[in-house]
Amino acid sequence: MFRKLFSRLDPKYTKICLYASITFILTVITLMLLHYSSPFWVKLWHLFTAVLRPIVLGFIFAYLLSPIVEKLEAKMHEYTLDKAARPVAVVISIILFVGLLALFVSVVGIMVYQSFSTIKITGLRELIETARHDFAAFSIAVQRKLADFGLSLSTIRTIVSTFADAVTNLGSGLLFGVIFAVYFLLDTSNITGYWARAYHLIAGHKAEAQFQQFCHDADTVFSGYIRGQFIDASIVGTLTCLVLSIAGIPNAVVIGMLTGFGNLIPYVGPVVGYITLTLVCLSSGAYVKLAIGAVCLAVILFVDGNILNPKLLSNSIKIHPLLVIIALIGGGAIGGFVGMIVGVPIAALGKVQLDRYLDRKDETQKTIDAGAHQAKEVAKDIIEQFTDDGNHESMKHTK
Repeated sequence: MFRKLFSRLDPKYTKICLYASITFILTVITLMLLHYSSPFWVKLWHLFTAVLRPIVLGFIFAYLLSPIVEKLEAKMHEYTLDKAARPVAVVISIILFVGLLALFVSVVGIMVYQSFSTIKITGLRELIETARHDFAAFSIAVQRKLADFGLSLSTIRTIVSTFADAVTNLGSGLLFGVIFAVYFLLDTSNITGYWARAYHLIAGHKAEAQFQQFCHDADTVFSGYIRGQFIDASIVGTLTCLVLSIAGIPNAVVIGMLTGFGNLIPYVGPVVGYITLTLVCLSSGAYVKLAIGAVCLAVILFVDGNILNPKLLSNSIKIHPLLVIIALIGGGAIGGFVGMIVGVPIAALGKVQLDRYLDRKDETQKTIDAGAHQAKEVAKDIIEQFTDDGNHESMKHTK
């Protein structure tokens, strides 16, 4: 019975159904294995990101400091420090980078402390006095205060633990990132030479030339984006300081510095600016100044977001301002905070590659059109030659 059934089946479609069934079964088995082994893959992913994070940060730091290191190295060579030129340049660059960052944080911290030193928290002195005499009563009082805000000790512990983990991860990532950056800067030629040789041996000469062109385009786009963002942040920070100082807003320098610093990342500058302005004005009770400062900040950020920033980036990385805005919105929707940071340079790099592809297609089409035109001209000449020969022969016969 089964033989007759199989004999009537088409072997071609039977083989297709068999392959499809095997593929489906293997897919289901693979998905089940991935599902039930998810804890292992989660741990592996955490390990991978823990290792990858400082490497990426180190590459970013090295990329940002590379122009400074190269200029300092050239100066070192002028003073005949040939062997020690690169290490000295790297050390000076790292010291300058860390020193400027520490100076910025210190200045902002001092100004913020001076601004908020007069804040009075209701009931704080009573809680401190209670803690000195009876810690149990202090604990009950704290719980009551937290209950007034709808919080509990377990929630506070979770928040503090999460914040501490985030700070620890950030600190360790930055520390190891700086270490990786030092090694990348010191050994740039050997690292790039090794991977260039490996890629050449694996992919071949043609692919290596295309990859070098891609790296050149990526360097141009990302350096232009970084340059544009730093110029924009400097302009916004300076304008904010000047306008808010003229308007009489307290601690206008703090607000301007933090707004400019936050403006290095798309959409973060306005959030930082408004939060800082609100905290500074509320701490001093300057409610009228808060309204005036909010209007001034809104005008500055509107001009920056719709005119200045897109124009600077379009000039730096040569893409239309509309594409800049679309890349920011799309990057934020896809990758969140990180997506907003890398959305614009990735979009610009994609446009550069698309332009190169269209140029190649255009050149190919022009070559084909030129060849077809040339072939048409040759065919036309041949036809005219045969026509002339035929006319001569007919004239001879007539004679």
